[in-house]
Amino acid sequence: MLDASPLALAPTSAITPLPPRRICSLASPTSAGLVLPKAGLRAGNIIWNGPNSWLVLDEDALTLAARTGGAVVEQSDGLFLFAISGPHAREILKRLVPIDLRETSFGPDAAAITHAAHIGVRIWREEQKIILACFRSFAASLHHALVEAEDSVNRG
Repeated sequence: MLDASPLALAPTSAITPLPPRRICSLASPTSAGLVLPKAGLRAGNIIWNGPNSWLVLDEDALTLAARTGGAVVEQSDGLFLFAISGPHAREILKRLVPIDLRETSFGPDAAAITHAAHIGVRIWREEQKIILACFRSFAASLHHALVEAEDSVNRG
């Protein structure tokens, strides 16, 4: 089995396997003290993840549970993140993702649940990067598909 770690999956000029990051899923929060994004959006480190569900980046699960009263599950070990960047990022992803990633359709606060090369992904933007999150067991397959798409773009 191929190791799905950033060191085992080589970066390219456009594709960067990201180091592990704290990720929690949040469902059914009861506290009104947390601003939650609507469907298809992200607000800072909180990303819409389906009906009444959000991914929260870089926050401690226990602190989040106490603050929101919602069901919180640590997802850090289960998800693998890739950053796609550079002048051809959208062209690479256009070959794999069935959504419109142009700035006018997929702006800075956009988030989506979709698939890339038949692999379920969460997708959002962070600054000039497009982030794809998939289950860790699919990371090597998604990396391969991303590299093939990048090669196709580079060949013209």
